[in-house]
Amino acid sequence: MGSSRRKFVQSAVAGVGLAWSGMKITAGPNAHAASPVHNAGGTGPVPTDQFLYGSQFYRPPNPPRPMRRGLIRTIAEEYKFNIIRIWPNWDYVNPEPDKWIFDEVEEVMGYCDEFGLKVLCGLVMELAPWWLEQKYPGSRYTDAKGQPVRLAGSPNNVTGGWPGLCFDWEPVREAGAQYIQELIKVVAPHKSLFGYDCWNEPHIEPAWPRNIWVQPQELLFCYCDRTVEGFRVWLKQKYETLDGLNSAWTRRYPNWEAIDPPRYMGTYADWVDWRRFIMERSTREMKFRVETARAADPQHVMESHAAHHPPVDGCVTPGTNAWRLAEVLDAWGMSLFPRWQVPDIYHCAAKYEISRSNAAGKPFYLTELQAGHGNEGLWRSPKMRPRDIRIYNWLAVAMGAKGVIYWNYQAEATGREATGYGLVARSGAATERSKEAAKNNALIQAHWDIIRNFKPRAEVALLTDLDNALLTYAAQGNEDPSTSSFLGYYKALWNLDLWVDFIEPAGLEKGGYKVVIAPWHIVGKRNTCEQLRRFVEGGGTMIIETGFGLYDENFYYNPTVPPFGLDQIFGYREGETFWLKNEKAPADVPASDRVYYQPNIVFTSPLPVHVTGKTYLTPIEVTSAQAIGKYEGMTVAAAKKVGKGQVYYFGTNLGASIATGSNSGIELLRAIVTPVVKPPVAGGKVRPRLIEGEKGSLLAVFNDSAKDQTASLQLPGRYTKATDLHSRAERTVANHSVQVTVPYQDVVVLYLA
Repeated sequence: MGSSRRKFVQSAVAGVGLAWSGMKITAGPNAHAASPVHNAGGTGPVPTDQFLYGSQFYRPPNPPRPMRRGLIRTIAEEYKFNIIRIWPNWDYVNPEPDKWIFDEVEEVMGYCDEFGLKVLCGLVMELAPWWLEQKYPGSRYTDAKGQPVRLAGSPNNVTGGWPGLCFDWEPVREAGAQYIQELIKVVAPHKSLFGYDCWNEPHIEPAWPRNIWVQPQELLFCYCDRTVEGFRVWLKQKYETLDGLNSAWTRRYPNWEAIDPPRYMGTYADWVDWRRFIMERSTREMKFRVETARAADPQHVMESHAAHHPPVDGCVTPGTNAWRLAEVLDAWGMSLFPRWQVPDIYHCAAKYEISRSNAAGKPFYLTELQAGHGNEGLWRSPKMRPRDIRIYNWLAVAMGAKGVIYWNYQAEATGREATGYGLVARSGAATERSKEAAKNNALIQAHWDIIRNFKPRAEVALLTDLDNALLTYAAQGNEDPSTSSFLGYYKALWNLDLWVDFIEPAGLEKGGYKVVIAPWHIVGKRNTCEQLRRFVEGGGTMIIETGFGLYDENFYYNPTVPPFGLDQIFGYREGETFWLKNEKAPADVPASDRVYYQPNIVFTSPLPVHVTGKTYLTPIEVTSAQAIGKYEGMTVAAAKKVGKGQVYYFGTNLGASIATGSNSGIELLRAIVTPVVKPPVAGGKVRPRLIEGEKGSLLAVFNDSAKDQTASLQLPGRYTKATDLHSRAERTVANHSVQVTVPYQDVVVLYLA
């Protein structure tokens, strides 16, 4: 069987054509620019017999060869994990043209065959071979200063080859396709292969710098000759004529060759087009990887996972749109390092829900969960505790994930990550973390009948259009007003115990949502405005904030805000905005200027509450709406019944206000949202999430505070029995209520019958 499988794979590889976004590769820089980037994808099988649970295992030089078989045996037989990830670095397996060294990969795959582990095999194309750089030096990534980036070692890739080479160059694509094909010849015949991690944490690789002295222009890529020429081709397709582009950009270019991507701040239309192109380019690269791999092996899963999660993280410098990337894959995943990078539990929860939303119904996994302390040279982050293993395992389950894979199994060997990230010690000895992981794996697998088909059903959505983030970056060199706004609204909804979908405008008329919030939506597109109007008139509740529709689709300041007649429909019109300082007013500031310093907005409806202004404070002229918030006599918030629904406008960046600590904004949103959408279980001081199955259900109760919390939770009437999964203790259910005490920054999981 193995022999016939190998012959099948080899014959498939022999017949594959080198493709870039579904096209035969031809010479020249324009080959990649003409094909669409949307793809239905998702044709590979995704096994559903178990929750995927395991760890990253192999990345040269870790673990040492003499330890590998014993470690894999322990993973499979003692911890009962069912999957590992491996990193067969391109530069490491392909040291010379047509020379391939896969002995270590064969070795690890063989051990996994022996002990019954599945393998998620990385296509690690971000580490290009040195010989390829020497032969084609022009293919180096180039930053906005025009500086090419030479291949080098990096803290997480000590074999070198980072950041790879630009795939807009035909020789790089050809060599990369050969790497995929040769790797698949080796791994696909093994019964242990689960699938391919087609792109580890997709982003324009050098945009995440290893240089601690990096400057902003050195984070923007790629300005190499081929990518710039591809951008010109993309512009020709979009605008058709040079006159059309000149009109849109307010330019008078004499020819297409005069166009250069923007490198300096100050203009809008060219910046937004440039980063749109880069995002589409990244999607084409993902499609190239997937289609090359699928042509060689149509039987295994194609997966990828993100480490940045717009809209609560930036999208401009990474240059990707996760919705488009996930479309070409069978499954989607995420990375999460909560004790290293993201300390707030609600922030981590947002990343889970964004990843589920990106997956759009496909399976999604927590493909990288921090296993030990984070490490950068001599610095160490707080280590993962058993309570962190518990809370992020069950947060994954509660948000609909179907797998958890740790980074890393054994503590790292060398480089700036050395000593870090290990689930077990460098010696291979067990830790309290690995023991806790094994325990939770057993509990999750034991309740797979509930978890397998569970999907959160959100009735609240946060609306995102990445053009708003692109324009924000073009305006001020970062996306902070946008990312903090989304994060703050999510924080409020997390505290309201509601699941949340993150949607693009196309999702407005698909989801059956009762509440839609549009954070920091400063680009007023006609179609989006019409969709929102229909949503409200049809009975939905909509929340918008300062600057909604401030600019038109060509990024010109609209004469009326909100645009397209919404000022008449929603009953308000924006006046001239104040830009707010993030500091308290000095004692000697004149009264007329105190508005610029954390203004205190007084709301009278739907709740009497004071909210601190953030980013903007925008006075409005109210026509047919009801004034609900004021600052020093100026109306700055309004509400109106529109058709069967309701619209609320806040004349400040309410999301950013909440994100920076104005918790009264949470209570304001509670007063608006909870009459419309009620959670299955409300928590008070804890955050419950109900994971319902046909016969039994699980209730995961999270405590994101620094103190132990006790709460009495009202359960749906059908549940009369509760059992603590971790302690196995029975919990009394009386009058459909159960009392639970959750330790600080921990979770209690109840089985409900």
